[in-house]
Amino acid sequence: MRQIVKIGDKEYSLKSSAYTQFKYRNDTGKKLLDDVQKITKMNQLDQEEQISQMEDVIDVILRMAYIMILEADEKQVGTYDEFLKSIDGLFDNTEWIQEVIKLAAAPISGGIQKDPGTK
Repeated sequence: MRQIVKIGDKEYSLKSSAYTQFKYRNDTGKKLLDDVQKITKMNQLDQEEQISQMEDVIDVILRMAYIMILEADEKQVGTYDEFLKSIDGLFDNTEWIQEVIKLAAAPISGGIQKDPGTK
């Protein structure tokens, strides 16, 4: 599945497939769906716990996004560090966070509603 996602002030094409979970594990040493579950359970934590885990959660979501951006088209970004440096206004709009999570889990969870303009 492909989707255009705006992160900060830039739009990226992201692709999620069965390969995504294997690439994520190879690059991070973690299981993609385990990290998706941790993120979705954040709402169950009290505010102090949410704040203490926020940095890790944002890192996980950005790594998911980066891997799916590479999968869609490696020419969109350079290294992970270059990708991070290129993002301005990361929290100007936070809709991208839910879009990345849904797209990352889509090949295993049965899919997401696709935007008519995506392939």
